[in-house]
Amino acid sequence: MAKVGRFIHEAIDGNDVAIDNAFGLGKQHDIVATERSFVGYLEGIIVRVKTLAGNPAPTKITVKITHNSNGTGVVIPDTEATIAYEVGSTTEGGIAIKFAFAHFHTDGNFSIFYKTDAGTATIDAMELYWSE
Repeated sequence: MAKVGRFIHEAIDGNDVAIDNAFGLGKQHDIVATERSFVGYLEGIIVRVKTLAGNPAPTKITVKITHNSNGTGVVIPDTEATIAYEVGSTTEGGIAIKFAFAHFHTDGNFSIFYKTDAGTATIDAMELYWSE
C-alpha cells in the first residue's frame, strides 16, 4: 500500500558546539541518517544556545549545511537568523530557520556549521526537520 499524506522526521544532536564569528572545522554538528536517507524536503532547523558572550555579544547566528564534515558539498548556503533570547535572559536563546528545499541526495550525511556575527556562543542542541 502506498504512503498517504506527509511524514515529518527530525534529527537531533545535543552535543555542545563552541562557535565564534567564523565557520571552521569543529564548529558543527554532524548528522548521519540511521533509518533512512534525508530524501524529501528539508523543512527547517532549530538551534538552541546556552551561552552568549563577548563585547559585543552575538545577536545573530549563521548556519550552513553541507554533505561533508569538511564543509564541502553545500546543501543550504549561509542563512542568517537573529537570536531570540529566552524570557528574562541575556545569555541564552535560540534561532529557527524555515527551509523549503527538495533534497534527493541519498548519502544520508549532513554537517551543520555555525558562526556568530560577534562574540562567542555555545550551541547545546540542534533539531533538523525534514519531510517525505
